[in-house]
Amino acid sequence: MTQTPPENIATGAARLRAEISGPLATITISHPERHNIIDLEGWLAFPDLMARLCESPGVRLIMLRGDGGKAFVAGADIAQFGEKFSGPASTDYDAATVNAFDAVTNCPVPTLAAIEGYCIGGGLGLALACDLRFARDDASFAIPAARLGLAYPTSATIRLRETVGRARAKDILFTARRFDAEAALATGLIDYLAPAQDFETALDRRVAEICANAPLTLRAAKGVLECTPDTDPAELERKIAACFASADYKEGRMAFMEKRTPKFKGE
Repeated sequence: MTQTPPENIATGAARLRAEISGPLATITISHPERHNIIDLEGWLAFPDLMARLCESPGVRLIMLRGDGGKAFVAGADIAQFGEKFSGPASTDYDAATVNAFDAVTNCPVPTLAAIEGYCIGGGLGLALACDLRFARDDASFAIPAARLGLAYPTSATIRLRETVGRARAKDILFTARRFDAEAALATGLIDYLAPAQDFETALDRRVAEICANAPLTLRAAKGVLECTPDTDPAELERKIAACFASADYKEGRMAFMEKRTPKFKGE
């Protein structure tokens, strides 16, 4: 990993921390005494925070993780539900979570959820919004919406279906059961799994592997993979053309011929 001193980034929420260290930006959900639940202030802060991190020219990967090692995110703040998630206010709260999920999904920079401990409800929605999910082997997952009498957001439900398939998504939502990291890996809900004692080392290795690659290529690949029928094909072609016209493409060719590691700059 890079030794660049981290730059602290203002988040707009008391329970969110963010920093940029070289090519890696990290958002930490910091409410460990309550398993990193996210309150309304946190959900509302995500869109602007993600936009600013995505616009940082040196960032090649944005990692989301929880503070304290016992939870990624254990969901939304249920204590606020009586005040914020009832009557007309419920629409605003639901919109805040959906906007946070969408801000992560729509970020042009690759994203990764580093999952330790609980990944529940809205926390799983946030992880699903990321491109990749790297979990510790003692992580646990659930969407308990059916036990609370509320509906899981449409966009998050669709992402769940796209990730694990229709039948498994139904099982997760209909039973509201909790399942472990091995089951999550088997269903494709997570992409990587590491034992607790090796988690940070394995995570650093994967992050470094991604961050070593050409930024324009990473963005172009994500743009194509995430395209929808509404995506402008010309915009995708511009991203692809930018790769071939870049100094990084020249650097990659030279490094290959010279049998050395390329030094990409995102230019």
